[in-house]
Amino acid sequence: MSEIVGKMKKSIKFALRQPGQAVASVINRLTVEPDVFDNKLGIVVIIKNEGPYIEEWVRYHLLVGADIIYIYDNESTDNTRQILEPYISSGKVVYKYFPGIAMQLPAYNDALRRYKNSCKYIAFIDADEFLFPLNEGESVANIVSSILDVEPKAGGLAVNWRMFGSSFHEEKPYGGGGVLENYLYRAFENGKGNDCIKSVVNPRRVYRYCHVHYPMYYFGYYSIDETGRKVTGWFNINNNIKLLRINHYFTKSKEEWIARRSIGKADAKDRTKTRTMQEFYEHDNNDIYDASALYYSNLLNKDKSNA
Repeated sequence: MSEIVGKMKKSIKFALRQPGQAVASVINRLTVEPDVFDNKLGIVVIIKNEGPYIEEWVRYHLLVGADIIYIYDNESTDNTRQILEPYISSGKVVYKYFPGIAMQLPAYNDALRRYKNSCKYIAFIDADEFLFPLNEGESVANIVSSILDVEPKAGGLAVNWRMFGSSFHEEKPYGGGGVLENYLYRAFENGKGNDCIKSVVNPRRVYRYCHVHYPMYYFGYYSIDETGRKVTGWFNINNNIKLLRINHYFTKSKEEWIARRSIGKADAKDRTKTRTMQEFYEHDNNDIYDASALYYSNLLNKDKSNA
């Protein structure tokens, strides 16, 4: 009897501290997982003026196993919408104009609410981040399922960055090729930024996003990495990735970095707050030549030439 009373007291204290989450947790536990999903893997991204890069990014993720991509456009003034039109028409991209300041978290939470039952899993990443399978040709969706499906309390998969530098480009390469082809040098495994993660989640187990890297899960659920190790925040040291990483093309060339500074940050409330040149130099680490992305770049180029 005393044990039951103790559990009741803990539940009451939790409800008083966080009533919204407490109620949501109860509702979540009454929700039955659908047997069939329209999509195995969806991706959510918020963008602004990504015209030069967005088609390669979309085509790549469709190639490696994404079924649908939800794009939130935060006031682009370039030709992004026109570039995306064929993918919108085909149903592979769902486009939503999403104006305002500091809209990354609102976009993520909007997507959770709208699409939580449309996809078995949803990745929340940026347009300079590429979900990258280490085994050529393996589906990202299948990798995620193989890890999360066997852990009943796993709410999401924590995927580590691998930071790519400028590859010694002062200016944007204009000789053809995209990001995957032009940027082939990255930081050492223990290099700056590589312990950061982004999340691929079971959206029905996520309460909300309060941080762009890591969500707040319903009570009892948590993130794991590809080894099954529990991850409780947006840092995870993993220097021996074997299945899935995020290639993060954070700097690109110095010219592109300077141009990017004028756009601002999607999660910043102050629009005058921009990236600094110091950040460029801190992250421009070109320690390892890594041409593994050329496999996918060649497939994309071949597919485009046959279109």
